[in-house]
Amino acid sequence: MHKNKFIFYTRNISKLKFHLLFSFFIIIPSLLKAQIHCGTVEFIPNSPLTQDFTFDSFNQYLGGITFNNIGQLRINVEDKAIVDPDCRWFLTMEISNSGGGTPAGEWETLVVYGGGAATTPPIDLLQIRLRNGCQTSPIDGLFQTFTNHGDVTNIIADGLARNDAGNCNLNVNGPGDYLTNYNEYTFTIDVRIKPNFTLKPGIYQLSVKFHLEEQM
Repeated sequence: MHKNKFIFYTRNISKLKFHLLFSFFIIIPSLLKAQIHCGTVEFIPNSPLTQDFTFDSFNQYLGGITFNNIGQLRINVEDKAIVDPDCRWFLTMEISNSGGGTPAGEWETLVVYGGGAATTPPIDLLQIRLRNGCQTSPIDGLFQTFTNHGDVTNIIADGLARNDAGNCNLNVNGPGDYLTNYNEYTFTIDVRIKPNFTLKPGIYQLSVKFHLEEQM
């Protein structure tokens, strides 16, 4: 599982400062249990990425900013020694505000500056786009939004028939890897966010978890 963490930094509006800290964490739950049909199902690599973004102009604050190629999902799926024709995988992304006492539709609040009637950033402020050279996902190139904590979006859906690599088809989900089939097994992540002047100054956090798993 890849886990992407987004953190808002907002300041007094007169300063026109807005920061977004992006942390990229990788966890591979598939290694914690034996595969049934595939030999290996994993993301590569498994090192974290952290990046800080700043909104520092009036136009950026009003129009938002798109961060292209903020990270990549590189997939490696291998057959077992005795090949199983049912080796297939699926890929999803899930939004998380850590749950707990945070309202379902809001970012998690870490720090608040001052008071007033301003609002906590809603989850749907964040938009995420995935794309690859073969457009293998039905949502390729389309920005996706989430409404509530725990919302899940399919990138390559579960339950599909096997679709082998090599032909740049939609929903490729058989054995392959980002080295031999780069345009089918690499997904580039873009992020777009549009803050507004009604947000409560503070620091807010939101995570996106990318989940890769063998189909059962």
